[in-house]
Amino acid sequence: MSPRAVHRYTLQDGTFLRNGEPYFSVGFNYHPSSTGCDYWRDWDSEQLEADFARMAELGFNTVRFFVFWADFEPEPGVYDRTAIERMRAFASLAARHRLQLLPSLLTIWMNGQRFEPPWRAGRDLWRDPEMAERQVGFVRHVAATLYEAGDVLAYDLGDEVIHVDGAASGTLGPEAVRHWWGMLAEAVREAHPGALVLQANEASAVTGEHSFRPENADPLDLVGLHGFPVWTPFHMESVASPKASSFVPYLVRRGRAHRPVLVDEFGSYGCDEETARDYLRAAAHSALAAGACGVIVWCWQDFTTVRKPYALRPNERSVGLLRADGTPKPAMEAFQEFARRATGELAGFRKLPAPVGVHLLEHREEGDAGYLASGGSDAAAGFYAAQLLQRAHLPYAFTSRVPAAPDGPGGHRMVICPSVRHLTLADQQALADYVAAGGVLLYTGGDLLHGFGGEELFGVRTVDFTLRAADVDSFTWQGTHYPFVREPGQLPVLAATNATVLAAFRNGSPALTRHRYGQGVAYHLNAPFERQLNAPYRLQEAPWHRLYADIAAAEGVTDHYPAGPTVDSPEVEVTVLGRGDERCALVINHAPQPVRATLHHDGRSEPLDLGPKAVHLATWTERRKDHT
Repeated sequence: MSPRAVHRYTLQDGTFLRNGEPYFSVGFNYHPSSTGCDYWRDWDSEQLEADFARMAELGFNTVRFFVFWADFEPEPGVYDRTAIERMRAFASLAARHRLQLLPSLLTIWMNGQRFEPPWRAGRDLWRDPEMAERQVGFVRHVAATLYEAGDVLAYDLGDEVIHVDGAASGTLGPEAVRHWWGMLAEAVREAHPGALVLQANEASAVTGEHSFRPENADPLDLVGLHGFPVWTPFHMESVASPKASSFVPYLVRRGRAHRPVLVDEFGSYGCDEETARDYLRAAAHSALAAGACGVIVWCWQDFTTVRKPYALRPNERSVGLLRADGTPKPAMEAFQEFARRATGELAGFRKLPAPVGVHLLEHREEGDAGYLASGGSDAAAGFYAAQLLQRAHLPYAFTSRVPAAPDGPGGHRMVICPSVRHLTLADQQALADYVAAGGVLLYTGGDLLHGFGGEELFGVRTVDFTLRAADVDSFTWQGTHYPFVREPGQLPVLAATNATVLAAFRNGSPALTRHRYGQGVAYHLNAPFERQLNAPYRLQEAPWHRLYADIAAAEGVTDHYPAGPTVDSPEVEVTVLGRGDERCALVINHAPQPVRATLHHDGRSEPLDLGPKAVHLATWTERRKDHT
């Protein structure tokens, strides 16, 4: 198959185009069932042919596969001819069935074990010059082979490669990571002109402290993100919980603030087949609604092989959407339905501008800040802000850098800074500029000293601190009571100077204030409102989302945006996508039990009976507002 016969893939507004037309990638991570990770050495072209034919027959278009470095470069600079020919055959078989390829290069880490080229001998992938040379040569050689042989959607530089040596990768700064990404991406593009390049990591790319993060991914065309409910710092109560099916969409929204996002590993562990089906249905549709340009499930089929890595981790053998005997699990039907929608009736629909932005002031100390460092993790703040906005049915997006003016390109009418632990002078000025230009800011503090927003912007000052948590453990506003679980430590006590006090704590000090600044207003909440929700079942203990909803309503935040459907259940997500004048609302029940809700749109009310993790589509044309 010549390069001229394959498709050309590009990106526009965070989504794939194939030959200029909208395209959504949906498919599987793949090892053959009988051979697992040994398929380049234990070759079975008949099984590949059968698997690829069935993938295409079921309505899928992408196969993600793994180029085990040890199999292809057994000695430094020496490429195994048999393995290379088999990769050509693999690509040709996939093309025969119109499957696009997503090769994961430099594969060493897989299912918690390492498949090492023996000659690496523990050398640093990122700092050793000889290893850098070998990596460049390898990715260039593989890309040149696939350029001639198959239809490549994009190249993944290395699946979760940070775990090959976590101690080394964790000490790299942003510039070192950008250099490594740029060096390898350039090598791929030299061998395969016009190729798209990503590098895929698990959820720590968003929730962790290392530098392999979307905000540093300038040298890449997009990022790959993986998410599983059992591996998250956010206290998922179960795979069936509402938070679980909202987790991957959260990663997508975080990543999309910086780069297009491909969810190239996705699925569930530790549950039965029905729970896995319901989770996949809700989470896949929600990931699409969040702006993912593709969803690739882990994985195709249960494994019959007992070789590495399955001897050590036998439960990894049973997470396919097909059983070992080839019969489909319930999740396969749900994924087929999603694939039909994503590549059919929803093709070309894209995210619309959002009235609310979430601006994360995540701080990473440069060097050792000693006793001045603000302790704790920023990870929970963004996740729970997203949960509250989803439950309040407020369309939102994460900001990339400095909040844009509300009426400018990429601007938001309202910006939320959740549970801030550290505010720099530059951060403070940027927020002041945003409010002065007419924005509505909700700022919730998360640290006595470094998280205080400043008197000029917020019209409050710090009086003292207290260790008596009971004095500042709750407040009531707009008829809703908000009880807090306060972390031990110094809790700030504020006084209003120019701000209006909307609600007070038990000791009479301001809890929630509003201050006019320039053309806009700044709300200040003297508590880590979002971060304290990170506990099992805490999100369901009170209607926390009403705080966001009430502030947005008071300031008319959604008045100047097209009014889409809303529902009267906080467990149900409503996300409106657009395609020209067409609109489609994805209505997703994230609850594990049936929900009876009412869909309100264009003066109409439609009763909905949504099953567990069920999805409903509502479509209309914006000009005529004909609800179908």
